[in-house]
Amino acid sequence: MLETILGVFFEYFWLFGLASGVYYYLILREPSPAQEPNGHESEDGLYLRRFAIGMCLPWAVMGAGQLLGYTTLRHYFRPQDLNPFVLAFLAVVFAEICVFAWWVLFAGGAEKIRDLNMLVISVTGQPDRPIKSLTAIKLFAAMGVLFFLMCIYLMVVMNIPISK
Repeated sequence: MLETILGVFFEYFWLFGLASGVYYYLILREPSPAQEPNGHESEDGLYLRRFAIGMCLPWAVMGAGQLLGYTTLRHYFRPQDLNPFVLAFLAVVFAEICVFAWWVLFAGGAEKIRDLNMLVISVTGQPDRPIKSLTAIKLFAAMGVLFFLMCIYLMVVMNIPISK
């Protein structure tokens, strides 16, 4: 029974990623449509939609690889095999992290994050404790790039076997 449940979980893990992107979009959007009186979309609604698309895109790539039969969940822990779907998944994640870091560090994104309270803290139910420090926001964004590279290195070093 447990083996069956885990098998379904691992086979459709990408669906859980997609579902979490949709879930966060639904709980963060405003109760009313994100429209200003003049009919233009509000700024936070625009960022929220971009966040939702960015959160779902890597999982869609993973799902394509699994549905087409080229990958299983374990393949995504072995970038050294150069599977095109694994590389595409990692490239999408890395590109999103780099674009986010660039936006935060060089294009005024840190101020937008602070002013619109777009941090994960508001998602986890602590909106009364927003991070106001621009330095902390910029540090988190820059560390994301380094953390991702460290994860890739660790996946290669672990050399997880894939059952045939």
